Amino acid sequence: MSRWIRVQTSIFDHEVFAAEPFSEREAWLWLISKAAWKDTVHRIGASVMPVPAGSLFVTIREMQAAWKWTSTRRVHQFLELLSSQNMIETCSETGKTLVTVCNYSKYQNAETHSETLEGAEAKQKRNTKDTSTPDTNTSSLRSDVCPEPEKSAPASPTVIELPTVNGDLVPIKQADMVEWSEAFPAVNVRQQLAAMRSWLNANPKNRKTSKGMKRFVVSWLSREQDRGAPRQQSPPVQQKTAFQLHQEAFAKELDKTINGNDRYDDRPDNVVDLAATDYRYSGTPSPVRR
Repeated sequence: MSRWIRVQTSIFDHEVFAAEPFSEREAWLWLISKAAWKDTVHRIGASVMPVPAGSLFVTIREMQAAWKWTSTRRVHQFLELLSSQNMIETCSETGKTLVTVCNYSKYQNAETHSETLEGAEAKQKRNTKDTSTPDTNTSSLRSDVCPEPEKSAPASPTVIELPTVNGDLVPIKQADMVEWSEAFPAVNVRQQLAAMRSWLNANPKNRKTSKGMKRFVVSWLSREQDRGAPRQQSPPVQQKTAFQLHQEAFAKELDKTINGNDRYDDRPDNVVDLAATDYRYSGTPSPVRR
C-alpha cells in the first residue's frame, strides 16, 4: 500500500514558490487539487451541469495558462496520456472539458471531524507502519474502481478532431462520417472535414462551441451538397475545315442555280467567310457546266 500525504491546494498560489512552468507531475497534482471534493454543480452558459466528486469542468486554454505551457497541443497530449493510463476520464460534450480523476473518492476523501479517537489512533499506527516500509508502487493512480465501459458494441474510432472556440477538440467519429456520407452523397465528407479543420484553425474567432459543432458540420455539408456533383461537360463540337465549308457553300450555290432555290439569300451581306485567303462567295453565282 502506498503512503499518502495531504497537501494544501494553495501551494500552487503560494508566494514562496516562483511562477514557473509546471512539470507533468505538478499538472497532475493541479487536476487533483481543482477537482470537486463533493458533488456540486457548475454553470456553463445558460445550463447548470452536475459535477460529481473528483471531477472538474475546465477548458484546455485554462489548463495551459495555469500550467504555463507553451501550447494547447501539449495539454491535449498530456490528457491523452493520463486517459491511456486510466488515471482520468474526459468528456467534451458541454463546451468545456469534464475531467474526472479516477480513484479520487477512494484515496482523496478527508477524514471527518466525527472520527473517533480510537479510529484516529488506529489510523496513526497504520500510517506509521506504512512510513517504515515505503512503497514505490504507483498503480493506485490508475483506475481500478472506475467502471469498465460496456463491451456490447465497440466504440467508433475518431476520424478527425475539430477545434472549438475555447480550445477544446470535438472528435468526429467514423459513424458520424458514414451517416453524413449517406445524407450527402454528392460530397466527399472526409475531404470536407479536413477543409473544415483548416478553416477553423485559420479563423479562431469564428469557431463554434462543442454543442454547435455538429450543426456547423451539417450546414457546411448541406451547402456543398446544394452545389451538386461536378457537371459532365458536353463533348466539344467538331469544327469544320475550310474545305468542308467551301464544299457546303458550293453545294448551296449549285442548288440555287439549278433549282432556283433562294432559301440561302438571308445570309448577312450575302457573304460566306470560309477562311483567310480561301474561297468566298460574293453574291454572283459561279457559272455551272451542264
